[in-house]
Amino acid sequence: MTAQRTPTDSPPDQYKRSSLKHQTQEMSEVNNSASRNICSDMQDFVLPLTPYLPCPYNRKYAVYFIPLLFYMLSLLGIIGNLGSLWSCLRPSQPWSIGSIGVLNMAISDLAYLVSMTPWAIYMSADYNWRMGHLLCIIMNILYFVGLTSSTMFICAISADRLLAIVYPLESRMIRTTRNTALVSLFLWAITALLIYLSYPSIIYRARMNGIHVCGAVVASRYNASKPSYDLLTVYSIQVFVPLLLIIPSYLKIMARVKQSRRLWSQVRDKTILFIRVFIANFLICWLPGQVLHIVACLTFLTLNNCKNTCWVAWVVNLLVEASELLYSLNACLDPLIFHMHQPYMGQLYRAVGWFTSCGQRCLQKVGKEAALPVEPVP
Repeated sequence: MTAQRTPTDSPPDQYKRSSLKHQTQEMSEVNNSASRNICSDMQDFVLPLTPYLPCPYNRKYAVYFIPLLFYMLSLLGIIGNLGSLWSCLRPSQPWSIGSIGVLNMAISDLAYLVSMTPWAIYMSADYNWRMGHLLCIIMNILYFVGLTSSTMFICAISADRLLAIVYPLESRMIRTTRNTALVSLFLWAITALLIYLSYPSIIYRARMNGIHVCGAVVASRYNASKPSYDLLTVYSIQVFVPLLLIIPSYLKIMARVKQSRRLWSQVRDKTILFIRVFIANFLICWLPGQVLHIVACLTFLTLNNCKNTCWVAWVVNLLVEASELLYSLNACLDPLIFHMHQPYMGQLYRAVGWFTSCGQRCLQKVGKEAALPVEPVP
């Protein structure tokens, strides 16, 4: 009996099958790698949050309405803070503790407001950066300089007012113009150090789908090059330290001003009004703006699972945009608040009061004319 030979593939057929199998494995690895890249891209928490996957576009308000608000607030804030710089640096203005504080706050607010113009352009393009790598770095540096320095100078100005009003005798040797200038330089040096440490978190990426991303890495789980410190921790410190320092300080200041009988009633009322306006601006604009940043970070870290990336990105970006609008409003109001005691602000208040009284008289005149009885026609 002869053994039956099993049919076998010819060598060319075997080569084709092995080649096809190898290509299939390569395609599977490529797909898995792309999936991992998409997931890892979303696990790198970058503000603003730009998903790798295409999302349904429903952010028309972010293209038309919100950038317009940024343009308006930036223009008004830059004009107001440039006025503060002029009033502090003019030759006829002597250097004082108050003018140095106003000067530092004006520089901080200007740095932040200047960064908002390219940010608004970035937002109107649905977070597709088209202005190059260098401008991306400059915008983020100005953004961090404005946020970091303003936080420190708000705390420094509040501490100075506490010493001046509550502890005037004990602090008379400390509160000098020279010491104030030295403290200002020290705080700017700390700001420069923190910007240097946060520089590795600034990124500029060009994706394969043509989207250019510009932002800052808040948390990274996949990248080897991580920031030198956690930005989420910095956001938390920027909220809790001013909150624990400013509110108790101004409560003590208000209590001391009300109890003091050596001050004139007009000066006392003006000081209390200034403190109330400052605290209102702090609680309504500055503090919620910082808190919304933390809420955006916690939203991403707790809800993102690579399946609801579009919804998480929508919520996070909305929170960040609201935060930046509030902080821009705070930067616009700072010059008005810090110059409430200046003569030209008094003239502005009198002009506003004059226009208001004229409007009230016109309304009363129209009301009286409307109330006159109409004589019947014979």
